[in-house]
Amino acid sequence: MARKFASDKGGALGMTKTVVFAAHRRELPDGLPDFPPMKPRTGFSHASRETWDAWISSDANSSPEQVYGPALGLFTASMVLAVHEKENCLILRGYEALAGQASIANDIARERLFLRCHETQRQERPVTTKEMIQKEGKFAALEYLLLPQKGGGWCIAVIDFQLLLPIPRTRADVDDVDRAILRLLYEGFSGKEIGQQVDLSHRTIEHRIERLKQGFGARSIAQLVALSIAGGLGSAG
Repeated sequence: MARKFASDKGGALGMTKTVVFAAHRRELPDGLPDFPPMKPRTGFSHASRETWDAWISSDANSSPEQVYGPALGLFTASMVLAVHEKENCLILRGYEALAGQASIANDIARERLFLRCHETQRQERPVTTKEMIQKEGKFAALEYLLLPQKGGGWCIAVIDFQLLLPIPRTRADVDDVDRAILRLLYEGFSGKEIGQQVDLSHRTIEHRIERLKQGFGARSIAQLVALSIAGGLGSAG
């Protein structure tokens, strides 16, 4: 480590100090420091964009691996990669986010790909969509990208499970005010805004939301909204 000190004639107040950590970085030929490259961001938006870009560069002879390969390092534990080829739906990278939930998540991924692959191939262009479904006592909210082979053949699905929750067998007693609160939460209103809408104090709204969370077994407002939708409440008029 090298240190270099310089001061002007103004004395201590004008002193400047430059510290160069030469031992911890190397110099490029032009004299600029060569810092380690930043890690790529992960998640559905980044993985789907990378896969889409690879699809744009593909042709009728491209393999599925050439399209999804560049994005594999961007997948998170909640994401699934599946391929439909020769009437088979194969999970190439399975769901890993929640212990014990991989089987049902992978089954949902296969079903969505099987249901949408022929439509995607007919359109001959990528399809991206969001869905909320129920299966075997579970509520799933997912976003996915489908990519067809140019000229027909295989179809790739990049699927992100944003929520995968058990539908509660029992729920809190829900009155008309609770239904209004759930509907307004679903529409994106804050607790203060909801209080103004239903003519109740902000604190009363907070107490009701906490009671609803306990009744539905939700750990957050996002889960409460999801579970209320699964129960046919949150989006009710």
